[in-house]
Amino acid sequence: MGKIVALLLLSCQIFASEINEDPEVELDIPFKKIEHPWLVEAVLELPLYSFYLGAPAVDGVAYVPNFAPRLGPRLVYREFGAMITFSLPIPELEKYRRGDSVQENFIFNSYWRQFAYDIFYQRIQGFYVSSPFTELSVRKPDRYPQLPDTRVLNTGLNLYYVFNPKSYSLRAAFDQQEFQLKSGGSWLVNPFFTHFEIALGQIFILGSSSNMLSSLPNVASGRFDTSGIAVGYGYTYIYGHRFLTFQGAWGPGFQLQRLRRGDGGESEVGSFAAKLNVNLAGGWNYTDYVAGVKILVDSLWARVQDTQLSSSLVSGQVFFGRRF
Repeated sequence: MGKIVALLLLSCQIFASEINEDPEVELDIPFKKIEHPWLVEAVLELPLYSFYLGAPAVDGVAYVPNFAPRLGPRLVYREFGAMITFSLPIPELEKYRRGDSVQENFIFNSYWRQFAYDIFYQRIQGFYVSSPFTELSVRKPDRYPQLPDTRVLNTGLNLYYVFNPKSYSLRAAFDQQEFQLKSGGSWLVNPFFTHFEIALGQIFILGSSSNMLSSLPNVASGRFDTSGIAVGYGYTYIYGHRFLTFQGAWGPGFQLQRLRRGDGGESEVGSFAAKLNVNLAGGWNYTDYVAGVKILVDSLWARVQDTQLSSSLVSGQVFFGRRF
């Protein structure tokens, strides 16, 4: 896995260096460089992750790790950035209700005006089982069904290519390492690859309500490799030092599924998949300081024979940074 990640990083850097040569004097809309090479941010992250099994999904159940806010640094040197966050303590009552989860999250990204990429790594152990109706209820159960040894590995690569860099800068929108001085937008493409592994494990703790899930589904483990390309649009609104960006992309993909079922059966099949990627950002961008919020929605859908499978991440960030 380490060699693959290193190769992806090298390929992205070479590709980016060749397509991001546009001199600023040729652009119709001015972009102002930021001379400070370093940006250090404090980030409070509110991640919500789940994978879903159902047929159809609304009648299924979501497997969700216990929610915990995360705090950590994000370091950017010129166009290279990395962020690592750590879970904050959660109340003992919520640990009893939803179980305990161990999470590792890492994101490496680089942004230029016309091109960007992010490589993500996510490993989680410990899930509880819920449904949309249960989570929306004001009377939640004393204990959800829990799967303490269920493990998920979610890794992947997102590429972003903007068709009109004279009107829209990925670097100004999501890295804040240059100033976009006028509102503008552009169509874009988002090629993607994801590798998703799931192992449900052996331990199942019953919930306190009799109408909840009472046994594990007939999927012991699985590996899912998905590639495709999404098409979307991004727009940044500028008002003085304030900025507000919306970027969204949707598109099809192909997923190779390798499944081992609880009854001992194994299968390897291909399936149609679909990907939704939404990025929102807003805040204040000054020469020495930057502050704001970011929201990422990244969802992947596919069908495992007669069962719908989805993996969804919703991440909100509040950040404050200082340039040097």
